[in-house]
Amino acid sequence: MDEYLKTLLEQIRCKKARPYIRQELQNHMEEQIEANIHAGMNYESAEKEAVKDMGDPVEAGISLDRIHKPQIAWKLLFMIALISVAGIVTHIMIATHMDGADAFASSRYVIHVLVGIVVMMVLYFMDYTLLARYSKLIAVILLATCLLTLFFGVSINGMTYYMNIGGRVISIQALMLFYVPIYGGVIYQYHGLGYKGFVKAVAWMVLPILFVMRMPATMTAGLMMISMLVMLTIAVLKDWFIIPKKKTIAGLWGIFMVLPVVSFFGMYFGNVLASYQKARIQAFVSNTGDANYLTATIRSFLNTNKMIGSSGADVSEKLPGFNADYLLTYLSSTYGMIVAILVCCVLTVLILFVFGTALKQKNQLGMMMGCGCGMIFLVSFLINVLENLGAFPPTTTFLPFLSAGGSYIVVSYGLIGIVLSIYRYKNVYPRHVKVKMPHIKMTIDL
Repeated sequence: MDEYLKTLLEQIRCKKARPYIRQELQNHMEEQIEANIHAGMNYESAEKEAVKDMGDPVEAGISLDRIHKPQIAWKLLFMIALISVAGIVTHIMIATHMDGADAFASSRYVIHVLVGIVVMMVLYFMDYTLLARYSKLIAVILLATCLLTLFFGVSINGMTYYMNIGGRVISIQALMLFYVPIYGGVIYQYHGLGYKGFVKAVAWMVLPILFVMRMPATMTAGLMMISMLVMLTIAVLKDWFIIPKKKTIAGLWGIFMVLPVVSFFGMYFGNVLASYQKARIQAFVSNTGDANYLTATIRSFLNTNKMIGSSGADVSEKLPGFNADYLLTYLSSTYGMIVAILVCCVLTVLILFVFGTALKQKNQLGMMMGCGCGMIFLVSFLINVLENLGAFPPTTTFLPFLSAGGSYIVVSYGLIGIVLSIYRYKNVYPRHVKVKMPHIKMTIDL
């Protein structure tokens, strides 16, 4: 049997797949040997018959090699290429015809895309199971970075979002979005630990939300919370913790739907929010006042937009961050609503492909990390669209891959790199993989 398996495995080029294939075949052969023994054969004859039933090892190995090999998500890569080209063309046009800080941000868009592609390729070739293996360590590093930012970060308008690292200003609230797929690796390590594992998973979810809210980056914290709640709900439904499903999910969502409301009022009346943030909230609720200027302006643009062609409105003069937060408004006003609709359609297809890649995974770890990436894209996309429709109060948001701003561009490409890695190994890893814990786990485990 050992010689047979050795010959068969030599035909399989993907070394990562070999141990899982060997274990599966060995289990099958041992079951057949046991059946043969029950049929009256001695062990030696039973083993020979089981091996014979497996067929030629070379042919069987070649057949398995065709199945268990890395895959390339060509459709996803095509969509990324399409979105990247559209973004580059758009921002080159903005940089050419505009002046000021917005034009400067757009002029650097190509550089940020190139950096993002490099990050995407690194994560693609890294193998997502490696991220899961060190997920707790990576999570702690992200939490520590967020905490350092609160004390030593660059503060703008009362908000401490940025760190100056090597002369480069990096948005830490953007960087913290990486925590979401990493969280998938964290909770995977609590598989089968019951309520003890579930409570630890909740603790790993709450910590980053509290840190990010303290910046304050309420919208980013909400985005992370919704994404991780969905991931934790999926884990409960998949029996990762082997606890009552309905009661646990009802309690989980009940608590975390009430918690944001309580936190909001606590921040609002506890002088945590800056005065201009309070003014924006009051103006949006009452639909009056100077602080409601942005929302009123966006709605006025919607009323004058044409389906095809420019509306004649000067978005760049009236909307700050028109090439970032309000890129959809700029596109619809400058080129027609059909352009903005097409952009939304392409992003929708991309997001559906991300979720399709995740949910079709037989490997549970890949499924969870892929869902985390998909949730970041989905929630941020929906918030950005609603804000550009004047149906959501002005906040820090971004259109994945397209909004100007280096940190968010790189993060978008990084997240898609993880998805590409998951797709790459979809036929390599079985339902469950052993994620070896690093020795440092005792110092960071909750």
